[in-house]
Amino acid sequence: MAKRTDIRIRRFKRSNLPAIRELIRNTIDICYSADYPKEAIKYFKEYHSDKNILKDARDGWTIVLVKNNRIIATGTIIDNHIMRVFVNPKFQKRGFGKLIMRKLEEKAISTGVKKVKLDASLPSKKFYDSMGYKTSKKTYVKVENDKKLHYYKMNKALSGVT
Repeated sequence: MAKRTDIRIRRFKRSNLPAIRELIRNTIDICYSADYPKEAIKYFKEYHSDKNILKDARDGWTIVLVKNNRIIATGTIIDNHIMRVFVNPKFQKRGFGKLIMRKLEEKAISTGVKKVKLDASLPSKKFYDSMGYKTSKKTYVKVENDKKLHYYKMNKALSGVT
């Protein structure tokens, strides 16, 4: 588990956009290329555009995890939908993703949400399974050149965050 003394979680600020963009693109390049065709990678990057990052931060609650003055993780919740959870690949498997998810779930509980949902990429499904999320559907989006971007629709009932 991650040491919590050298990190902090705070709300996203517009000035964080370049760092968030780089974090997301780098994570997609490193973590998704083994599971997805290049057309799906392009789709992911377009989906996580500056415009969409800013819109979702405005419409919901976006947090960043800062370690040594560097943003290493982020996540967003809008109503009951958790999205855009990314952890720098160099810092994965250290508990930072779970920390982001717990904060997003706590936020949901504080606003009266009883069940959260998310869309999980192929490489992230195992992580969400470990967090107690259940798959409701495996589906896909058609991308260029008749390729498909497969993903899972998942959800979790919230009774309290552990």
